[in-house]
Amino acid sequence: MSRSDETSDPLLPPASALHAAEHRTLLSDMRLTGMWRVLPMMFIYVVGIAMIGPKVPGIMTDFMASRRAGFPVQCEDYTPRTQPPSCRDAYSDVVWWSTSTSFVTNSILTFLMAPLVGKWSDLAGRRPFMIAAMALGHGPAVVLLAHLTLGTSLLFYYPANMLGGAISIISISLAWIADLMPPVHRAAGFGALMAAFSVGVIFGPAIGNVLDATQTAAAACVCGVCCVLYVCFFIPESLTDAARDKAKERQSSGNPKVGGTLMGLRILARSALFKRLTVCLMVSGIVTDGLLDLLIQDFKLVLNLSASDVAGVFIVFGVCGLAVQTVILRYMLKWVGEKRVLVVGLCAACLEMVVVAFLTAKWQVFCAVTLGSLGGMAFPAISSIKANNVDESEQGTIQGALYGAKALATGAGPIMFAAIFAAFTKSDSPLPYFPGAPFLLGAIILVVAVAVAATIDPACGRGSAALAPLLHSDDEADVEASACSQHYSDLPAPNTSIRADVVNEDISGLLVHGHHNRTQPVSAASHE
Repeated sequence: MSRSDETSDPLLPPASALHAAEHRTLLSDMRLTGMWRVLPMMFIYVVGIAMIGPKVPGIMTDFMASRRAGFPVQCEDYTPRTQPPSCRDAYSDVVWWSTSTSFVTNSILTFLMAPLVGKWSDLAGRRPFMIAAMALGHGPAVVLLAHLTLGTSLLFYYPANMLGGAISIISISLAWIADLMPPVHRAAGFGALMAAFSVGVIFGPAIGNVLDATQTAAAACVCGVCCVLYVCFFIPESLTDAARDKAKERQSSGNPKVGGTLMGLRILARSALFKRLTVCLMVSGIVTDGLLDLLIQDFKLVLNLSASDVAGVFIVFGVCGLAVQTVILRYMLKWVGEKRVLVVGLCAACLEMVVVAFLTAKWQVFCAVTLGSLGGMAFPAISSIKANNVDESEQGTIQGALYGAKALATGAGPIMFAAIFAAFTKSDSPLPYFPGAPFLLGAIILVVAVAVAATIDPACGRGSAALAPLLHSDDEADVEASACSQHYSDLPAPNTSIRADVVNEDISGLLVHGHHNRTQPVSAASHE
């Protein structure tokens, strides 16, 4: 049966063509499977989100300062030393609202929804959830446009942000890619998606920087509409009927827990390897994502960055992220392997936190952002290792579970760091003024993630993953996890595992130059 028969989608090639990969490179697979279609979608989506990014912190700070003062206040008109109390306290107000929203979004909505959406997408397909994610993700831009044109309160921005986080376009897109790409090229496919993300981060702030706030918000809304239309007309359904039927069989089994959020997350505890990777994911999420809401406010408070400066930070972050995902990640995988890529990424994030904690000049901001870009290698490494150790009927489940666990950590981090930030920055605080305190604590926490990553054995989950789809009960899961360390580390790698010498395909040619330079054929032994 052909894949087009299985999905009734003429945009997808036959299944026989998808599995005859003896002489195919990454770029060939991206063209043949149609995986490249998701890259423009991600680019447009991120451009719309990143476009308003440099504008929002200043608009929010002025809004909160004006609420405190009782009259319009423009905080950028003052230097850090001459700012009135309403401005200085407004930074903490913005952080409090942002972190509270992040907590509700990540620790409640996304934590509950991401595993469920992942499992539902294994049944209903990826496209419906892509469309919903695109529409909800641009809700904050609609609120910002309403505030600038109609005077709508900016407080509505935060509920819109919550709804936008209910469905993750990243996790759905990763599952979509995993459906189409052979295991040997999945890590590079994930890297290509994150590279498209980085390109959007480069162009979004640059476009927003030449427009005024109202024009930027309107353009972001247009991007949201374009994304929805793009998915409707250009993104085919990737889920095959065979995978759908297998997921239905698994999720309709006798186990009453199947289909629930906790059951979706249970896949993360399948083996010792998965448990350690999940710890790394959650600890790093507490810090890197937990401090994200504080980062720009810290830059503005300490160094009084303007909207143009913030746009420059976003652009540098995008350029560095693109370089990491298209070039550095490729060679790092080739030279040191996925485990060490994870360790290096976490160490880079730790150094970023130390630099931010002791900022004294603007140039240090760009050094910190560069280090943070290297930290972006951690999540693709974790996602690819786990995606290649689960059955094809569980791709949505594993990506949803990963994102749900990450979201739980992401939501917990901001609450803790926001309280520390307020304690060391508010005008009425008895503690010494030190905005870098939460970042210093974050660096210490990341040391824990580095220590756990150093103990990971990538071979541990291979054998257990092959048997995992057959096991459902808690006792079987325990046997499976213990068997990993006792037996499966001695087994040869199965055909579906990622090989470091083949996964490091040159994806920079596709995104930057339009060609590739790989000439070695892919071994037939790399595929089932």
